[in-house]
Amino acid sequence: MATKSKNTNLSRGIFSWFCYLFTFWTVIFVTVFGCTVYMRYGSDFFNTANRAVKTGGYLLRGELRELNTYKESASQFFERLYFNTQASDSARTLRNAADGPYYGTPYLESVSKDNLYAVTDYSQDPGGITMTNDLNWDAETLPADFNYLFRCRNGVVEIFHGGWENGEPVLTCVFRSDEPGAFYTNTLSYTLEAMAGSAAPPDIVFAVRAQATSYYALNEIVGSAQSYANQLLFQLSLVGTAFLLFLLLMILGMIFRRDRRQFETNLAEALSHVWIEIKLAAVLCCLVLSALMIFASGAGELRSGIWVSIGLCVIFLMIHLILVDISHNRLIWRHNILRSVLRFIAGPKDGKSFEKIEYRKFIAVLVVLSVLGLSTLLITFFAWNRSPFFELLPIFYLAVLFAVVGTLLWYAAALRDDLRDYGILMDQVEQMYNGNLNAVNTLPAASPLYSSAMQLNMIRDGIRIAVEDGIKSEKTKVELITNVSHDIKTPLTSIIGYVELLKAEENLPDHVQDYIAIIAQKSYRLRHMIQDIFDVSKAATGNITLDPEYLNLKILLQQTLADMHELMESSPLEWRVQIPEDQYPVYVDGQRMYRVFQNLVKNAAQYALEGSRVYLTLVKQQDQAVFSMQNVSKHELPADGETLTGRFVRGDDSRSTSGSGLGLSIAKSFTEACGGTLRIQVQGDLFTVEITLPLAAPPAPAEDPDQTDPENP
Repeated sequence: MATKSKNTNLSRGIFSWFCYLFTFWTVIFVTVFGCTVYMRYGSDFFNTANRAVKTGGYLLRGELRELNTYKESASQFFERLYFNTQASDSARTLRNAADGPYYGTPYLESVSKDNLYAVTDYSQDPGGITMTNDLNWDAETLPADFNYLFRCRNGVVEIFHGGWENGEPVLTCVFRSDEPGAFYTNTLSYTLEAMAGSAAPPDIVFAVRAQATSYYALNEIVGSAQSYANQLLFQLSLVGTAFLLFLLLMILGMIFRRDRRQFETNLAEALSHVWIEIKLAAVLCCLVLSALMIFASGAGELRSGIWVSIGLCVIFLMIHLILVDISHNRLIWRHNILRSVLRFIAGPKDGKSFEKIEYRKFIAVLVVLSVLGLSTLLITFFAWNRSPFFELLPIFYLAVLFAVVGTLLWYAAALRDDLRDYGILMDQVEQMYNGNLNAVNTLPAASPLYSSAMQLNMIRDGIRIAVEDGIKSEKTKVELITNVSHDIKTPLTSIIGYVELLKAEENLPDHVQDYIAIIAQKSYRLRHMIQDIFDVSKAATGNITLDPEYLNLKILLQQTLADMHELMESSPLEWRVQIPEDQYPVYVDGQRMYRVFQNLVKNAAQYALEGSRVYLTLVKQQDQAVFSMQNVSKHELPADGETLTGRFVRGDDSRSTSGSGLGLSIAKSFTEACGGTLRIQVQGDLFTVEITLPLAAPPAPAEDPDQTDPENP
């Protein structure tokens, strides 16, 4: 089964699958935590949710004064100011205003100027003693940058919020304690109850700055509210980011659902190779693990929401994998351990006969050893400390040992014979590979490889017959081509002779002379084509006759180019010849190599692009002479240049030129017959042919013994 199709991708499939799982896991987490919150608050759940929504609105609008944290901090600050006036004389340090500023307890001294306060105590002096942290503050107004005023007069508390209208400061009363049902915080209610029993309740006024400038004081109101608001805003941003991420993953999962299905198909293919017993064990482990996560140990009560969510996610993943497995593998119970063991014992059904025989031998040895081992255990258990069987146990062990050794020796001998037969069969294959089609093997009929040996013998006979038929057919073709070429040459020679006689006639009309010239041209072309076909056929069958000699390849090439000078000059090409002044001794047939170079020059003159350059180069590379020719073709060439060396293959597919398509084939055949190689490369329209011949210097002449031995008369 393919892991990647045309429109699907494995990596996208894995990503989409995890997006799918993460989406459902998120739903599980939200559901579990929602149920946890509901069980915690009970019937007050919706009121709590409403308050949470209002708190979120206050945060977004920046209304810190409406936060419960702000109200509670202000109430606690008022409580401390009140109880400071109720402390004993030794705990207070109030002084007359004429003696300087008034100081309260060390706690009140630590209050920063973010909270301005003024406390008038009537418990010691009916006229009242006032302490404040700013003598310049008028307690009836809100200074600039302050937006909260708390005032207690005659046991009645009023709370004002500051604002601006038409450029003038405006105070709005948002709470008054003497109104029916008025409630601010529990702390304020407790303080008012305590104040109600006081004979001379103090007057307390304090204002709170809109934005905190310091955070070091223990009783800062706006600072603690701002910290709480920042924390809530951060939590809201996390929730918003998580929600956007959830939407993004859900959208991506929908977009790549086709890739997810393909991945699930691959996953089901992998699960199909797992035994059903292992799957059931994995399911049981997941259930136990999930139960441990969901319920407390032995108590049966739910753990915290995070563990419950993880347990439910594990159960969801398990159910999903089970559904994927069942939807793609209908008969999952058939792949089990027992069935696999039985199939292993039964052996390969589709194997060859020798495979089945060898497997049965192995199973037989395994069964014998298993029976001996099991029998040894049972008899030992039965005869232990039981007379007279206990005394016979050593003899029994010795017999079992002989049986085990004998079984192993038998299996080793059988394996040795099978390996010997296998070696004989491989020897015949190697001999046939080396060309010996008379190699015959004789294996005993009881050998597991007997049928394979007989089939190999029949293959050998078939190959030998096919080779003989091919040789006969090729010989027949060569004889036919030779006879036909000879039969055609005889009348063609006569035609050419009479054409020459006609050309020698005088006073012939011009159009008759043109006809004679055309007949002569076509006759010469036909004669060259017949000669090419004859040479190619002889080279292909190995019947070519060579007359090798030691010669200088440079001189042979120069002679060929000199003979082809007229053709090269008449062609619309620029010839660049690079032949260094050096010796290139080779041992080749000069006539054949002359024909090779001649065909290459003709091929370039016929198929090279007009006005382009043709490069002819002769160099030495180690112990070889390398001749190369490069030109730009005027026709489109095949990507595989070696196909151009085939018979009747031409660079001009339109066949508008006069070539026969045998020039390169003859050049390759003659070069290989002389012991060299011809290789063609095509890069776009650049055609390159390279001929490599081994350098071979002639042997040194033997010295005359009469001249080298001075004592010889």
